[in-house]
Amino acid sequence: MNNDREMPPTLMKNRPFLLVWFSGLAIMLGFAMFFLSVSWFVVDELEQEALLGIVMMAVSIPRVAMMIYGGVLADKIRKSLIMFVTNFGQVLVMVAMIVLFTTDQLTAVTLILIAFVFGFLDAFFFPAVSSMIPIVVRDAELQRANSLFQGSTEMMFIIGPLVAGVLLTIGDFTLTFSASAALIALSTILVFPPFIQDPKPDRKAPGTALADLKEGLKYVRDSDLHRTGTLTIVIINLFMIGPLIISFPILVQTLGGTPFELSLFEGGLAAGTFLASIVLIIWNIKLRRGRMVFFSLITSFVLFLLFSFAEVLPLLVVLTALTGFMAMFVYLPTVTMVQEKTDKDKLGRVMSIITLAASGFEPIAFGLISFLVAFALPIQTILTGTAAAGLLLGLLLIWRSPGFRRID
Repeated sequence: MNNDREMPPTLMKNRPFLLVWFSGLAIMLGFAMFFLSVSWFVVDELEQEALLGIVMMAVSIPRVAMMIYGGVLADKIRKSLIMFVTNFGQVLVMVAMIVLFTTDQLTAVTLILIAFVFGFLDAFFFPAVSSMIPIVVRDAELQRANSLFQGSTEMMFIIGPLVAGVLLTIGDFTLTFSASAALIALSTILVFPPFIQDPKPDRKAPGTALADLKEGLKYVRDSDLHRTGTLTIVIINLFMIGPLIISFPILVQTLGGTPFELSLFEGGLAAGTFLASIVLIIWNIKLRRGRMVFFSLITSFVLFLLFSFAEVLPLLVVLTALTGFMAMFVYLPTVTMVQEKTDKDKLGRVMSIITLAASGFEPIAFGLISFLVAFALPIQTILTGTAAAGLLLGLLLIWRSPGFRRID
């Protein structure tokens, strides 16, 4: 376990953090370009809107199945090694995807299989990187480190879709897939374990993965902060972020838009989350964070409800940005509070549960919305229903969690 004396005085002098940060920038830029390209490939090239949800489910389902075990592994194995191996695996997957596309064999089936492998690897990568930051950064710098990492990587989701939109305009999918693969390869090099030199976990207990999993789940269940924080993240991702993301290409297609207009939606969401991260870097909140998280939760769902009624592209993009802004005031303070109050030998498992709450429940949203779209329900009507449900559940959680409201 690290202490403050072992850490450099500032984040900008912290070599392991800088390498992980730059690796995150590269891989998120690659992912942003990759996901926009895949979304447009499904709705424009394959002309199968309902397939989009299935592809997203193929990414998310292995995350759900393996995310917790990824956290168990992060508590036992050097985190940089996990990140390096999973990134390298994704590079190989991207190369295979490029070969399939250039040989006209990138079909719905092969695309779903590729998405499944990506999701499987993500289940190990994200618990490792999210539990790495508290290990290499001081507690006093943790919120700024989280905000800097999250905010700058979110900025890649502004740049990535715009770059992908331009590349798809001047070239084809081979160009965007190749650029994505190169960025993921760069990320792999940056987290090469000898470069990071993160400590090997001290935990040498011979317990089974199942026993470790039960211990981690009990740890979260017995803490009001961990339990309520996890439920808050589940609600906002299941009823808002998931539906919002899958609605973008469908809305653009419905409005007769282009890949560039799709990039405006994704860029708007990223812009909102990036701006919120910058605010949280400057405003290092330490008081009444529980109340702020709950206020932001309700505000974000009100904005999402307004989004579901809007039909004009500029207004939709603005509401997307505002919704993303408030969502980050839910996510980042919650993650920081959890990291501060978690024993270092349980960080991998706890952060895997948080990561699962942040992304692992999205298959349910993707599947439900794809099912309803297949039955010709208007996407705005579907979004109104999910926004209303999330708002009601958020109010219920606030009412049932007075202890979380008092947490600083």
